Amino acid sequence: MIEIDKSITGKTKLIGLIGNPVEHSISPQLHNTISRHLGREMTYVPFRVEKDDLKDAVKGLKALNFTGFNVTVPFKKEVMKYIDENSKEALLMGAVNTVKNIRGKLYGYNTDGEGFSRAFKEATGTAFRDKKIALLGAGGAARAIAVKLSLEGADSIAVINRTVSRAEDLCELVNNNIRRVAKPYGWDDDTAESVFADSDIIINATSLGMHPDVENYPYVKPIKFRKDQIVYDIIYNPARTRFLQEAERHGCVAVNGLGMLFYQGIYAYEIWTGIKLKEDFLKELFLEFSGLLGVRQKAKLSSKS
Repeated sequence: MIEIDKSITGKTKLIGLIGNPVEHSISPQLHNTISRHLGREMTYVPFRVEKDDLKDAVKGLKALNFTGFNVTVPFKKEVMKYIDENSKEALLMGAVNTVKNIRGKLYGYNTDGEGFSRAFKEATGTAFRDKKIALLGAGGAARAIAVKLSLEGADSIAVINRTVSRAEDLCELVNNNIRRVAKPYGWDDDTAESVFADSDIIINATSLGMHPDVENYPYVKPIKFRKDQIVYDIIYNPARTRFLQEAERHGCVAVNGLGMLFYQGIYAYEIWTGIKLKEDFLKELFLEFSGLLGVRQKAKLSSKS
C-alpha cells in the first residue's frame, strides 16, 4: 500500500536559508523538528545562492511570500541592502541573519548576540552587568557579542586581536554608539596579559582552534587563567578546544559555543511565528540537537531565560 505524503500542502508556509555553502547546515532539521512538534504547516528549505544572485534571491523569496528566512555566510552584511527595515541591533552589528516578511515588507534582525547571551547565562548562571570582559577577536561574531555585552551593562570590554586596527574599529563602534566601555589591544601589547588576569570573563570569538585546525590558539601564547574566571569559546567543534582545555585545567568554568548556535536559531523561529517556545521542550530539543552534531555541552541548560 502506498502512503500519501501530506507533509506539504497548498497551506504550507515556507521559511528557509540563503548562503553559500548551505549543504552542511543543520537548520532544516532544527526548524522542521520544531514545526512538527508544534503541529504547524511550515517547512524550512536551504538555498545555495551565488554571489551575483543575492538581490534576485531576496526578491524571489519575497515574491513567493516566504514567511521569513535565515542568512548565512557570506551574505550577512550584503543582504542588508535589500531589506526594507533593519533592527537597531542589526545595524550596530553590521549584519543580518534573520529576515521576516510582514505583508510584503522585509524586516532584518541579528539573533547571534541574543543567542550568545542566553546560552551564556543558562550555562553559567551569570550575567554581564558590571563584569570585566576580555574578548578575543574583532570579526563578525566578535562584533555581535561586543554590542550585546555593552547593551547588557558590562563594566569593561577589552578587545584583543592580532590586527590591532580591527580591534580599534570595533571599540570605536561600541564607544560611539552605546557606551564608552571598550578598549583595543593587539597581540604584541605588553599590557594584554594583565587584562586577562583582571577579567571576570574571557571569550574567544575567533575561529582559531576549530576543527580541523584543533591545535590553533586564539592568542599569541597560552593564557594564565584564574580558577574563578568564566571562559567561553564560540567554537563547538571540537567540543573542548585547546583554549577550553587549558581553562579547565586551571579550574575555570568552560563553555563551548553549541548553545549560541542553538539559541540563535530558536530566536529566529520565534521572530517568524510570534510563538514563545516552552522551556521543557527547549531542554529536550537541545539534547537531541547536540547529539545530531556529535557534540555534548558540558554545562547543563537551566530553566532560566
